[in-house]
Amino acid sequence: MLSILIPIYNYDVREFVSQLHNQTMQENIDFEIIIADDASENKYRKKNSELTGLKQVEYIQLEKNIGRSKIRNLLAEKAKYENLLFADCDMLIKNNNFIKSYINIQNSYSVICGGICYQKQEPKDKQLLLRWCYGIKREKKSAKNRSLNPYSSFMSGNFFIRENIFRQIQFNENISKYGHEDTLFGIELQRKNITIAHIDNPLIHNGLEDNNTFINKTKTGIENLIYISKNYNYPELYKKIKLLRISKKLFFLKPLIILTFIISENLILKNLKSKHPILFLFDFYKLGYYLKNKNS
Repeated sequence: MLSILIPIYNYDVREFVSQLHNQTMQENIDFEIIIADDASENKYRKKNSELTGLKQVEYIQLEKNIGRSKIRNLLAEKAKYENLLFADCDMLIKNNNFIKSYINIQNSYSVICGGICYQKQEPKDKQLLLRWCYGIKREKKSAKNRSLNPYSSFMSGNFFIRENIFRQIQFNENISKYGHEDTLFGIELQRKNITIAHIDNPLIHNGLEDNNTFINKTKTGIENLIYISKNYNYPELYKKIKLLRISKKLFFLKPLIILTFIISENLILKNLKSKHPILFLFDFYKLGYYLKNKNS
């Protein structure tokens, strides 16, 4: 028995949900797919509501945006089965055994992360190149690699969890802005000594953001990280997030880093939006932005 839970915001999920539905039907198990739209634009509502024509698919339409944490908790609350499979909306299935791979080991682990991957060929639209490069080089990791730091490697875009375990953790609804809700979920799993199994069962991240959107989301994520570190008791963040570790190590250079960031920000952004983005410059941009805004 399996509940597949997908939060949606401004994305056409028809192909992805159809893939999931076809695979799960082949397994001959009791299942449901619940998709919850977090107040998307009308054009996406119209497209995604077509999925109600599929058996065992429930479509929930929210009129007010409630955010990434609340909508995931809502989906889990609506689920009727004891096994939950969460997936982000901007995904596609890579292999024909995606559902089977989770079902085969669902009785052995309470939490399973399948990972994400990216198309091998770089996008034709160069406005998507930075997000693709970052995904290929920083987010695409094998199960063996992720297992080295299992809790830090937790990502909410593709994971299986038992309903009774999810009920103990849930996503922190006080964190309303974008960024690091999955980091906190991983920390809570570790605090409760709940084992995470990492397997090679990735979904393809198909919804690449354009350069401006990705950079702005990165900045929002950093601002949210600053907010979390100031207002919540999560000392583990400094062990799990590379940006915080580096900023602490280089804190004595803070004035120089901020000055360099201010002087070079436009030049760095020009490179990041070019056909040859350099991720080292992106790392420095994040460090400079973090230090500049930390005490503001």
